[in-house]
Amino acid sequence: MIVEEKIHLISRNCQELLTEEDLKKLIESGTELNHYIGFEISGLIHLGTGLMSMGKIADFLKAGVKCKILLADFHSYLNNKLGGNWENIRIATEGYFKQGLIASLKCFGVDESQVEFVTGKELYENNLIHWETFMEVGKNVTLSRNLRSISIMGKTQGTDVSMSTLFYPPLQVADIFTLGANIAHAGMDQRKAHVIAKDVAKKLTINPLKNAKGEIISPIAIHQNLIAGLTGPDKDIKQDKKAVEEGREIAVEESLKMSKSKPNSAVFIHDTPEEIREKIKKAYAPPQEIEFNPLINWVETLVFWGEKTGNFKISRPEKFGGDIVYTEVDQLIEDYKSGKLFPLDLKNGLADWLIEKLEPARKHFERPEVKEGLEKMKEFLGQTPQSR
Repeated sequence: MIVEEKIHLISRNCQELLTEEDLKKLIESGTELNHYIGFEISGLIHLGTGLMSMGKIADFLKAGVKCKILLADFHSYLNNKLGGNWENIRIATEGYFKQGLIASLKCFGVDESQVEFVTGKELYENNLIHWETFMEVGKNVTLSRNLRSISIMGKTQGTDVSMSTLFYPPLQVADIFTLGANIAHAGMDQRKAHVIAKDVAKKLTINPLKNAKGEIISPIAIHQNLIAGLTGPDKDIKQDKKAVEEGREIAVEESLKMSKSKPNSAVFIHDTPEEIREKIKKAYAPPQEIEFNPLINWVETLVFWGEKTGNFKISRPEKFGGDIVYTEVDQLIEDYKSGKLFPLDLKNGLADWLIEKLEPARKHFERPEVKEGLEKMKEFLGQTPQSR
């Protein structure tokens, strides 16, 4: 595979690549490409994690990248996920979250053996160099910058935070170097941690990243697209042109994205066909309106996978024009803007596509032990009655 093809696979359907020039140099140097993405154990797995993140891993694998998934139990504890209960976090890590990611990979024809899973406990236990790296990262980050970076935890600067909150950014940065990951992958919400990693990379003396020539390098940062929530924008966000003018696009996008804390905004990887249809049916989708329309976002990022061409069938009764197959995303958008494609037809087409795409995940969760893990996770989240 030529360099340009690898770069395309690695960077497609992403919002940002830091930087393409560095990635090209890394590939041309003959350095083994090592990827990592980390997930807190928090909530049920929706399409943003299940399809977008695992779909990108499928792209990386096609490009010859070695992929690691960090099941971030320590980070979950620091961020007080699942009530900050270690036992619940550990049970959910293996019993639900890992299985959910395996199920999601199956939707792209990827077997779990193609990806390395590692927990924080496994990574940190008896690993002195990691903690030395953590401290060296801390020595190269100012307190003010660290405070500005706590948004990676879903917190805002200026709030009254615990000391554990301050540990989180340098710990996440240290993970990159301990894992030897020259490609760090996440959503745009994790950008600040990745930029710190790039900035401190050449200052590290204990555990630096190196290329095949032995030169110290900075990690490549890949930031995938965010998946829009089904509920659409708040009125104030929709009208907040000032935020964009001030360069706060990320803050606006964060408010629009799918969230596991807002079940009505999300489709989860183990939802039934009936649940998928019902959620899509209720989705925000004003006729002829493209801006902030989550269904258009899903067509672009999930169905067409960031490409201009693809294949998307919408089934319609003959009296409404019959079935239509879109091979160009721009044509679908144009038809929607003109009113030629109705919201209900788009909703039905997306529901059909998602039901088929997620079938391998649903089958995985039919396994008794995996289904039990899902029920246990729901119990931890207070969505099912506590067992006695």
